[in-house]
Amino acid sequence: MRQRTNRVHDLVVFLAVLGTAAVLMLRGVTPESLATIAVAVSGLYSAWRGSGGADGGGPPQPPSVT
Repeated sequence: MRQRTNRVHDLVVFLAVLGTAAVLMLRGVTPESLATIAVAVSGLYSAWRGSGGADGGGPPQPPSVT
């Protein structure tokens, strides 16, 4: 069930970013500025979800001692 909740959140965020992009384009914002805004928003969302990093995110773990 948690995976479904995450998918719903992802969909809501995607639609919000898409809608914001459409409004900004209609108001005359340049595509370069829009790209910068999209990168910033995706970075914030990634940080909020805790999924930053190539290995799936989360804080780094200390090495295990054997």
